[in-house]
Amino acid sequence: MAADASSLWETLAGSFLTCNICLGHYCQPKILPCLHSYCQDCLKTLQGGAKRELRCPECREPVPLPAGIEGLKTNFFINGLLDLVPPVEKARVTCSLCPLIGQDASSVAVSHCIDCADHLCQACASGHRCSRLTHKHLVVDMEAYHSGKYNEEIRKRQAARCKEHKGENLQYFCIPCAAALCRECRLGHHLEHPCLSLSEAAKARRPVITGLLAGVAEKVQLIARGKASLEEEIKEMEVWNTNIRSVVEQTCAKAVEQLLSHKGQVLAQLSSYLEERKVASRLLLSELGFQEQVASSTVAFAQKVLSLGQEEEIVSLEQMISERLRQLQGFSWEALAVQVPKLRIQPNLLCGCNLFHLEFHEKPTAAAPEGYAQVARKKAKQKPPQGAEVGEACRQEQAPSGGSSGLLESGGPPSPNGPEVPRLTPKPVFFCSFWVKVPTDKKQPQITGLCPFGSGEILLADEQNKKLKRFSVQGEFKGTIPVPGDVAPFSVAAVGNKVVFTAASQLYVLNETGGIVWQKALKGGQASHAVTTCDGNCVVVSVAGHLEVFNMKGQLLERIVPEGSHDRSLVFLGRWKEGFVASDWYRRSVVLLGRKGDLVTEYQEEQLKESQPGSVCADAPGIIYVVLRELNKVVAFSEAGEVLGSFLTTENNIFKPRMVTIAGDGHFVAALTNGTVHVFKIKYQGK
Repeated sequence: MAADASSLWETLAGSFLTCNICLGHYCQPKILPCLHSYCQDCLKTLQGGAKRELRCPECREPVPLPAGIEGLKTNFFINGLLDLVPPVEKARVTCSLCPLIGQDASSVAVSHCIDCADHLCQACASGHRCSRLTHKHLVVDMEAYHSGKYNEEIRKRQAARCKEHKGENLQYFCIPCAAALCRECRLGHHLEHPCLSLSEAAKARRPVITGLLAGVAEKVQLIARGKASLEEEIKEMEVWNTNIRSVVEQTCAKAVEQLLSHKGQVLAQLSSYLEERKVASRLLLSELGFQEQVASSTVAFAQKVLSLGQEEEIVSLEQMISERLRQLQGFSWEALAVQVPKLRIQPNLLCGCNLFHLEFHEKPTAAAPEGYAQVARKKAKQKPPQGAEVGEACRQEQAPSGGSSGLLESGGPPSPNGPEVPRLTPKPVFFCSFWVKVPTDKKQPQITGLCPFGSGEILLADEQNKKLKRFSVQGEFKGTIPVPGDVAPFSVAAVGNKVVFTAASQLYVLNETGGIVWQKALKGGQASHAVTTCDGNCVVVSVAGHLEVFNMKGQLLERIVPEGSHDRSLVFLGRWKEGFVASDWYRRSVVLLGRKGDLVTEYQEEQLKESQPGSVCADAPGIIYVVLRELNKVVAFSEAGEVLGSFLTTENNIFKPRMVTIAGDGHFVAALTNGTVHVFKIKYQGK
């Protein structure tokens, strides 16, 4: 009992009876379904207006208010405790009975009846003790009442009195109404209801609450362990970060040192060779100059003898002159063997390959309780390889030619269930890069459309420069296809030797020389329309959430209405086997549609990393590629909706990708916002 009294006193002295909105004692406390209580007026202020719902200020749980704030349940438990709170200042307390019997209403109360909950003056207290009806009541002096000495007795009597029938004790519990009843309540409209005695009902309900409390206590411990585990993981991540950064810095420094050393060796070798050749050339040059001088002087002397000499003089000198001239004619020299220096650069250094390849593997964890495992699965947290492992991988030699990969992996322990059957996964192999700006462009290129064109070519729609440009997959500019008037092409597709493109709300079909075959006005009020092909000789264009199919004569063949078309906005469109793949900007998803518009798969916003999907395309095996421009990525998906991973990232020099397509013999073409085009070959791994 002493412990209970101490607990009650701590509750009254603490902040349990304080409203967390006004920070004062509760006034007309209302309890919310989340068990948080607030003053009625504080909740009205928080509600603000005629809203029929509010959120708990502490746990943010929504609370419906069908009957307003007044309709919330009053917290009688807190009300009962508030009756025990002593006044902050000692005010003058008057007698509660004197006004009822016509006496002076200002009589000072000196006692308090615990049973009646009335303040009594000296005379009324004496009469109260002598009355036949109240002589057993507990009457205490006011100082003892305010000190909290009788709080336990007051709580017992509070719990036993009926709020509707004064003086009646609560004795029963109505099961259908879940309410405590006095004798009068029991004989009233609860007469036909099944009831239990109050003690039996409390005894039956205590184990329920006790069991739930034990479960919540376990959950609190589980949460505490989860928090501790997360804090430990954060510390581990800092260690990983430090280790990997250190390895990367050291490896880069060593690589730079080796490159600079090799640079010095190559340049020194070049300088030594050139100096040696220069010395040999100067020596030969000096010798040739000397011989030239000797020959010139001899020729001059012989010519003078022939022109000025007497006959006997010519005859006498002829033998000497002839012998000397024959000597000079026999002079010869050996040309220097000059080896032209030629520099060969290792192709792997410039083909987009990277020194490092950072991967993230699942961290093996010990068995955890079920609730924690569910939270862990939602986090999908992955652990990168340790810095020491990365450093060791970097020091190993590259796999020999013919191996499965040129990248060395730091793998974990083998699977206990044996090797898994690998899935079909695309990997990019760099092919070439080029810029699409041509000399006649007046502005920075803005690629808004991209498609394969003929054999080994791609066709670009440059909206900024109002051009349709042709390039080979090797990056060679093949010319432009003229567009009519001042039209800025947006989306583009090719059907045979004809070019289809959209501009604003118009659909154009041109021949290969730029002549207009036909032109259509598109409805739906869209600012732009995506276009692709189907059935080999038909044009498909997105219009207001559905697809319209035209033949090459300009006739509308059919309208394909995808499932849920009323709230879709198909901004990017591509072919997928016999159907279509499209980016839905309204739902922030990517949809895979059959030929008749049936929904095959939908890649949700969560799978797209909460990013707006951009350009889409599909390869021959049916793998879907989606541009996530905000993340500088192109992500691959299977037809079944499985994420196959990032296909292109910043490691492949992908920055702000805009358009993608599949061209030629399995060439993946990615156009960036700055007008750069990267071409990759797709290498498939797995089955």
